[in-house]
Amino acid sequence: MIDVIVIGAGIAGASSAFILQQRGFKVLLLEKGEICQGGSAAAGAFLSPKISKPSPYKTYLNDALKYTLAFYQNHFPDLLQKNGLLKLPLDSDDIKRCQSYEAYIDFLWEKKGDSYFFPEAGIIPVQPLCKALLKNIDLEENFPVNKIVHNGELWHINDTYSAKSLIFATGDSKEPFSLPYLQSKNIGGYRYDVHFEGYEKQNCNIHKDVSVSTAMKEYVIVGATHIKGDIDLEEAAQNDSYSLLEKAAAIVPMPEAEILAYYTGYRRFSFDYFPFVGPLVDEKKTLEHYPFITSGARVPLSKYHYYPNLYIHTALGSRGFVFAPYNAALLADFISHQKEINPHLLPASRFQKWARKQLQVV
Repeated sequence: MIDVIVIGAGIAGASSAFILQQRGFKVLLLEKGEICQGGSAAAGAFLSPKISKPSPYKTYLNDALKYTLAFYQNHFPDLLQKNGLLKLPLDSDDIKRCQSYEAYIDFLWEKKGDSYFFPEAGIIPVQPLCKALLKNIDLEENFPVNKIVHNGELWHINDTYSAKSLIFATGDSKEPFSLPYLQSKNIGGYRYDVHFEGYEKQNCNIHKDVSVSTAMKEYVIVGATHIKGDIDLEEAAQNDSYSLLEKAAAIVPMPEAEILAYYTGYRRFSFDYFPFVGPLVDEKKTLEHYPFITSGARVPLSKYHYYPNLYIHTALGSRGFVFAPYNAALLADFISHQKEINPHLLPASRFQKWARKQLQVV
């Protein structure tokens, strides 16, 4: 008997499946293609803190980073490279901005000239990590989901698999279910594996307007672009239409640079940058029961109507490999013990805002 079916084998789905299985659940993961494609494959997987004034997002991000670094160190120490990150300011205005935030930096750091070095930051290789997370997980690749039915007790997928609980971790692909209140955008990108003379001397990650990794096996990782609009990402990567390599070479000299491989994909962002994590609201039943929500009336999130045992973990934006394990643990805690999830992440919080706009639409 399967306890949980996870749809999507990017970093969100792989982390969810791994942590749920660690908690004793019988998990099946379904993937329409192959594991670690799209946005997960194109990620640099840089693990670094945020320099900014205090905010709920910064608190969430750094809490996630602390958890995830410990998670990777505990489960995949052979993959994690915690060689630190050197953040270079963009310009004179950025120097002043970062200086004004120094009092709020809540990670170990050192000042190096006008730059900031975070020794606890790191990077992790994306494909090996996803494969390691799914090593002992029941997995069906090349399995597009085109039919989902709930019979009052179980979720049935394509008349093939059934489980009590279902998690959407579909990344930039839309969920196979109508969720109009989860509004988001997809931003494209590509990254390179680059070999150059002296690459092995690159001993930490560096970030300015792009990132250059510490030395990997035979290359460094260079990323990332943030491309708005629907374009041919393959063509952009082949031609380096966004000058990624030129920008990287301005940070780290790359004599005789050779691009060994490139990866493209779209990342899904929410409009407030917080991911979507938690149980999914049945918007039709909730609005039928509480039509006055559209007029601005407040109804406790616990009173909403939710689809039975239906959850989501997606919209990780550009920090998927920081957020995914942390979010997966939050979701596992909720599924196991109904432990509260940060309201900034909850789909129900998005529903509340969306519902209030429906009166204006009508």
